Amino acid sequence: MDAALQLKIDLEKGQSYSESEILEKLFESELVKELTHDFPGKPLSLVWRLICISEVPFGHLLAYTKKLIDKVYASFSTPFGFSLSGDEKNFLPCYNAMIVSALCRLGRAKDQQVTSALNWIYENQPMERGIVVDLSEFRFDRFGGCFKNTPCYIGLAKSVIALQNYRKATSELKYDSKLRKGTDYMLQHKLFKRLSKDQPINQHITDISFPESYHLNVVELIRFVHDAKLLNDDRTKDLIDFLKSRQTKDGNWKINYKYKADGYTVFDKGRGVSKWTTYVIKWSLNME
Repeated sequence: MDAALQLKIDLEKGQSYSESEILEKLFESELVKELTHDFPGKPLSLVWRLICISEVPFGHLLAYTKKLIDKVYASFSTPFGFSLSGDEKNFLPCYNAMIVSALCRLGRAKDQQVTSALNWIYENQPMERGIVVDLSEFRFDRFGGCFKNTPCYIGLAKSVIALQNYRKATSELKYDSKLRKGTDYMLQHKLFKRLSKDQPINQHITDISFPESYHLNVVELIRFVHDAKLLNDDRTKDLIDFLKSRQTKDGNWKINYKYKADGYTVFDKGRGVSKWTTYVIKWSLNME
């Protein structure tokens, strides 16, 4: 087992470590070595590296991470949130939300740059159908329909998860009205299904994959269910049943999709038990 995963398990079971002991464990981790061996240059590669390193326990203590966040802020931060081009041209709700979630996991939830991104979600992200979004300068039409009569489910769900991650990191309630509305919309969909028929919303939403990528998947969704304390809600039963149906005979999980992009690192290598993914799912289901 990688040292970073063992550290995550120990910490979540209540074992205490000093900061120096945590850093020692992280420096032993082959995953951490892989994530910090170079510094991405392209915009998207910065996003994926930030997301991946945000899943490392106490990853914010690494000097590498601090430099990475500085680079992300310099490259993407705007008064209205995080844009891949640093202006309205390449602002996408899903990427804005993923960056917010990563920064919340890295202890930066109260940074002004994060606040601007959260305010954009609160003020502009539709959490229901039939809402007209009049932001012509953002050119959402170039990306296939972030905000048509039915908002893109990926952008909506990732924005809801970002609001939940902010709440988890700060215990603040200022975005709760939007969070509740978006959560209700997701629950109407049983989190991963179409409203019109008993089928997944898209091909990748049923992937077993970790860390998150552009493709919203059931691992992200079950962690959201746990954090939002919805495991006993009847509308989450289909998602829970689906995940349990994908367990191996020995009660673990294997990833079935590996996202590929510069800066992105799959945590579970090989064809055996996917240890990181299994732990995240079991923890989310209160099985750990």
